[in-house]
Formats: sequence, structure tokens, C-alpha cells
Amino acid sequence: MLNDLKINKNFFYFFFIIIGILTIFYQINFEDFWLDEMQSFWIAEPELSWDQTIKRHEYDYHNPILFNLILKYFLSIVGYNPEIARYLPLIFGSLFLIIIGPITYQVKKDNTFLLTTLLACLSIYIIKYSQEVRPYSLLLLTSALNIYFFLNLSNKEEDNKKGIVFFIIFSVINYSTNPFSLIIFFSQIFFILYKYLLFRERYIFLNISFLLICIFYLLFNYNYILFQISFNNYELSSDIMNVFDGLYFPRFFGSKIMGYFYLILLLFLIIKFRKKIFLENNNYLFFLTIIFFSYLIPLMYGILKTPVLHDRYIIFILIPIFVLISCLLNDLRNNHFRRILISLLILLTVGNHLIEIFDRPKTKPQFNFVFNQIKKSDNNNIVLYNPRGTSILIMNYLKNIQPNIEKELNFYDYKNLNENINSFWFLCYLPEVNFECKSTEKNNFKISDQKKTRLVHAYLYEKF
Repeated sequence: MLNDLKINKNFFYFFFIIIGILTIFYQINFEDFWLDEMQSFWIAEPELSWDQTIKRHEYDYHNPILFNLILKYFLSIVGYNPEIARYLPLIFGSLFLIIIGPITYQVKKDNTFLLTTLLACLSIYIIKYSQEVRPYSLLLLTSALNIYFFLNLSNKEEDNKKGIVFFIIFSVINYSTNPFSLIIFFSQIFFILYKYLLFRERYIFLNISFLLICIFYLLFNYNYILFQISFNNYELSSDIMNVFDGLYFPRFFGSKIMGYFYLILLLFLIIKFRKKIFLENNNYLFFLTIIFFSYLIPLMYGILKTPVLHDRYIIFILIPIFVLISCLLNDLRNNHFRRILISLLILLTVGNHLIEIFDRPKTKPQFNFVFNQIKKSDNNNIVLYNPRGTSILIMNYLKNIQPNIEKELNFYDYKNLNENINSFWFLCYLPEVNFECKSTEKNNFKISDQKKTRLVHAYLYEKF
């Protein structure tokens, strides 16, 4: 009987993971790249020298170089193609789905890890960022590994040299992926201090690890840190209204209904088990601290220096949310009430998952759609209007996703448009032109056709 139960656990665990991975893979190239994805792809060109890569990375100045370097070596192996590049975040996201269950098992050694794994595998937010060629899936994975080895060390009193080494390595990698992950580091220090004050537990090896992590992190990221704190404002200001509107939960869980359901459920469980969280010797407080610090520290920095908080920067907050909800739900003594809440949670999550997957709108710029429409017309001259100088990123992306595009279309610089050209498509990426596709200043031209998507507009100008 026990052997059958163990087999069932393993079956459901791997079944959930396969569902999650297949969902990521299902629409891996559902959309074109965002401009920042094009930027990472441009920086990671395998043919570039080390110095050239570092020079290009200066354009991605708000992010450490780690992800772009990994992407560079990945593309040097599999080929320089945007569609293939999407498989790197898929790998990171898939590995995260594997590790989230063992994290929960470190906290509660029963079947609870199955619920956590299921919620993560059905998470639209995780799926979308596991399809985006940016550092956030790597941030999620390294945060999970960091937390896993921290819990492994804090749960064992004996010397665990191998665990300490892994904890130090993955912590440094985690913090070098995105500085927001330092929130996890501060949460770990707070938690260890709390356990010492309340339960007199000493973690000598963990304290030594913290010191080594600080040294190695500063060694690798000192210049980057100095550069970041020099900014008086960021290109992306904090969208503070979304913080107050459900603490980003509507974004994390796909809709206002799902976001507020998860938020209310989490708050209810925290209040219900407040004594268990704050007064008993378990790991619940550590996860709650991560959630609390994920909002407090960036908001304090925003007050003292400049707003910086965005939902994707704290993507790792999904780990404590899933773990706390799963564990605290299974701590409910009323079996009937517990089953109702878990059933409702799973039913709503599955329903939202199916809606998001099969009725997913396109939210990214549809360059390829517009170009395919242009290729069907009688005119193949294109003027890519990007006054901020981002055309190099866009063209690099398009040339590599469609290798023959230069044979099919002629591209011109707006400022140096040939006077002999009688007609051309005037193309705008709206976020780069303040959502105003300005008309050409060339005389004797009129608009005779247009191709529009939500973020890309093209107008056919012809001489009259």
C-alpha cells in the first residue's frame, strides 16, 4: 500500500511537470520579440568578441551581463536564430518547475509538494516569462536553487560542506542575475537572526556562508552596483498604482479575479496561522519575510532615491506565495473546509490556465505579420522610423528570423531616403515614437495604403 502511494506521488509529480513544460513549449514562438528581447539577442551575437559583447551590453545598462553571456554561448552552440533563442528561457523555466516541489518538501514533508508543483506548472506568469528571452526565468530558477539549499542547510544542524558550497555558488549566481534577488539574502539573514533570538538556534556555517557570499558578490558586481546606485531616475519608473492595486497579484495570476482570489486566500491563511508562523519553529516566517521585503525594500529605495519596483523584477515572490498557500491550506484542521478551498483553488487555476492558453491575445509587436502583408503588396521599399536609434536592434532581429528578408524587401534610413524612390512603406514601432507615427516630411507624397497592428503601423506613401 505504501509503495503504491509512493508510485502515485511520483506519477503525479512528473505528470504535472510534463504538463507545465508542454504548455511552455506549446506557444514558445506565439509572439515576436519585445524590443528588450531584440536587445538581448543583439548583444548575444556569437560572432562578437568578448570586448564587443561587453560594449553592446552597455545599452542594457539596468541588467547584469550574466544572462546575455549565457545566451551568447547558448546561441553559439544551437545557432543564431530568435526562435531558437526562446529555448533557453524554456530550459530555465522547466528546471524551475522541477525544483519548486522539493522546496516545499523541505518545509512540509508530506504530499503538499504536489499542490505547489501543480500551481507553478499552471502559472500563466511563469509560462510567459519562460518564453521571453530576458533574464527573468533565470532569476526564478536561481532564486529557487538559492532557497532550496538555504532550507537544506537551516534544517540540518550537522556540517554539510557540499550543501554550503552549492548554497554559496547559487546565491552568488542568483544575486548576479538581478540585484532585486538580494531581497532573498536579506530575508535569510533576518530569518536566521529571528530564530536565534526566539529559539537560540545558532547557524555558524550559514553565517560564514553569508560572509563569503557578500565577498564573492561584491567581487563580481562591484562596478555594476556603483553604476546602478548612481541613477537618480530609471528609464522605467515604478508603476506604483499597480502595487496598490492588489500588490501585483492580478499580474501574477492573469486577471483581477484570480489575483484577488490568491491575495485574499493568502491573507486569510496568514491571519489564521499567525501564531504558527511567528511563534513556532518552522520555515513559514522565512517565506513571509521574502514577500514582505519584496515590496518594502524597493518602495523604501523609491522614496529615498528613485522608483524601481516592477512585477517582473520580483518574479521570485511566486515561490513563497505558492509554498505558503499550499502548506497552510494543508494545515487546516477542518477536512471539509480544506478540501473545498483546495478544490476551488485548483478549479479556478485550471480554468484561468485554459482561458489564457487557448484565448491568448498577442501583446507584443507583430513585425513579421506586417512584413508578410507588405511582401504581398507591389511595393517592397521600407523606411523604418525609429528616432531613438533602435532600428539596429529591430533589423538584426528580422534579418535572423527571416534570412532572406533583405532579398525580398529594401530598407532605407529615414534621413537618407533616396529622392528617386516614388513610393515606400513608412514603418513605426509605436512605443519608440511615443505612439505617434509621424507623417513623412517628404513633399509630394500621399498615403495610399496602411497595415496596422497594436504596436506596429506601416503607411504606404506614393508620389502624386
